[in-house]
Amino acid sequence: MNVSQEEAQVSLSAVRDTTVRTHKAIASAYANPLLILWGMLWIIAYTTTHFYLYYAFHIFTAMAAVGGLGTAIIVWVFHSKGPIQETSSPRLGRRIAIFWILLCVYIPIWLFLLAPFSGLQCNAFICTASMFAYIVMGLWFDSRFMIILGLALTAATLVGFYILRDFYCLWMAFVGGGALLGTGLYIRLRWR
Repeated sequence: MNVSQEEAQVSLSAVRDTTVRTHKAIASAYANPLLILWGMLWIIAYTTTHFYLYYAFHIFTAMAAVGGLGTAIIVWVFHSKGPIQETSSPRLGRRIAIFWILLCVYIPIWLFLLAPFSGLQCNAFICTASMFAYIVMGLWFDSRFMIILGLALTAATLVGFYILRDFYCLWMAFVGGGALLGTGLYIRLRWR
């Protein structure tokens, strides 16, 4: 059977389109609720911290607890009712969870090694470490939007830290949290 070059191009184009639609389906089912959750939490936590700086530790501890529980619920729902069910999914899900848990273990270790530091340095470090994890996940899953989001929020954190120190929390609430929330909403509304 001979296939013309034009027919081969059409077939390759169809495969590429199917791959893109599959990536978008997975992201819209999984990533958007996580991004929406964490975007809202960033907005609430950073805005509250700007006005009640004394309670920053308690605010961010509560944000991490709510976010961790919310993430666990979203991941559980996705794996039990997600659009793609495959045998490797539970193993991959465990590896991703272990990656994030280990990051949460290593961040305090790194902070201890880097001490002394200010609260602002601590927060900027945690944000950039988390965004590095977004970039790594984007590389693992060939997800350009995760890479761009991680790089953009790293840049926003550095701008807030070095240029907008007096408004760092408000900057992170609206630029950082807004980017997470906006990306999640965009995926939810446009990637169907």
